[in-house]
Amino acid sequence: MKQLIDRLKYKNVYTPKLAIARLLLALGMLLFVVSNDMDVVANHNYTHMSRLKTRDLEHASAHLKHTNLFLMIPPAQAKVVIIVILLFVMSGLAPQISGVLHAWACYSVTTYFTVLNGGDKVAWVLSILLLPLCLTDPRWNQWKKKDNTPSNLNVFANVAFFAIQVQAAFVYLDSGISKMFVREWQEGTAIYYYTSDHRLGAPEWLRHINEMTTLTPFVIVLSWGTIVLEILLFTCLFAPARIKSRFLPIALFFHFLIAINFGLITFFFSMAALLILYLDDDNRSVKLLYQHG
Repeated sequence: MKQLIDRLKYKNVYTPKLAIARLLLALGMLLFVVSNDMDVVANHNYTHMSRLKTRDLEHASAHLKHTNLFLMIPPAQAKVVIIVILLFVMSGLAPQISGVLHAWACYSVTTYFTVLNGGDKVAWVLSILLLPLCLTDPRWNQWKKKDNTPSNLNVFANVAFFAIQVQAAFVYLDSGISKMFVREWQEGTAIYYYTSDHRLGAPEWLRHINEMTTLTPFVIVLSWGTIVLEILLFTCLFAPARIKSRFLPIALFFHFLIAINFGLITFFFSMAALLILYLDDDNRSVKLLYQHG
């Protein structure tokens, strides 16, 4: 145990990788907030409850009304505040402050809007898991590098960082295992059914391209390959950094394909942020950033 603690003292996680991940998280939510009409995507159960005066409904919605920005102030003004907060997060400045504001913004958006792509939930959970790292970050600009000096703070930061990686591993484990109990995935035809769905699937031009493979026996490889990839991504939790780094571009490309097939752009940004924190133990994203900076 002492050897482990000593090693963690020297392992610095306060790198610009945190800024990259938080930039992606904020960018995904910013695109959602800016590109959607609040009246169309708002959860009208909440907005209706906030106007009712019965004792039971007031009690049920009290917590939401007192903490959700969109119910505390007029929605149009709240939207502007959310945008400012997200831009603040993207700047990388004062993470000790922006971390708290980011979690609040994610909570407000997730509970006020009816969102179906899951990216909002990932962003909300990840913004909370990032709070310990943001609050204890000794930098006032997360885009700056920190001297790698041993400290007890590094031990705490590594434990908090590992919690994020465990959450990422569980996401892929849960997704992979749950697919095994669905008939379409068992038969190997799921990729065809989902991508060819005229309402939720790929756009027409891409659907025709997809069907060059999804209408062939190769669809079985694609369907079961998805399950295998997700299980392998779970096992990356126990893999060395060099193995994880090889899975990072594969996983990013996997989510890119999901984004273009189903229009889940904000989900892609949330998962890209999570993957960088999960698989980039070698800080290659940071090296690439400073190499071209």
